[in-house]
Amino acid sequence: MSRPKESRQKVDVSRPAAPLQFNPFAQLDGLDALKNLPSPPEPEPKKPAQVPESAKTVKPAKPAIPKNSRGRLILRKEKKDRGGKVVVVVYGFAELPGANAVMIGDLARDLKGKLGVGGSFDRQEIVLQGDRCADVCALLETLGFRVDGVRS
Repeated sequence: MSRPKESRQKVDVSRPAAPLQFNPFAQLDGLDALKNLPSPPEPEPKKPAQVPESAKTVKPAKPAIPKNSRGRLILRKEKKDRGGKVVVVVYGFAELPGANAVMIGDLARDLKGKLGVGGSFDRQEIVLQGDRCADVCALLETLGFRVDGVRS
């Protein structure tokens, strides 16, 4: 249902707005208790953080492969029948304990999202577009997989 045309009056915004009729803070000016308040403390200047010399030269260690690895995956690069475009294929899910299509699909979605590439998956392998073997290898290792095959 729509409203009748009489109630659809537009507000005129072309002229300046009228000043406020009531100011709620005007009564606070007359209170004597507010006049004797102490001034707020001044903020202390921030000191630059001092980094010890030993921390500057130490490089962070590579993430170690956990002893309880989730399994071994193998990478390969393919270019055949793809118009000269390179793809990275992750396979070896058949040997993984508890590997199913849902787990492979979730892993494919994570890899595609973190790498910013397209790709697809089926029950036995994940295909990722682009020549990103080193990045795929690093991501799989951080997720707890042992990676073999092409690394660069």
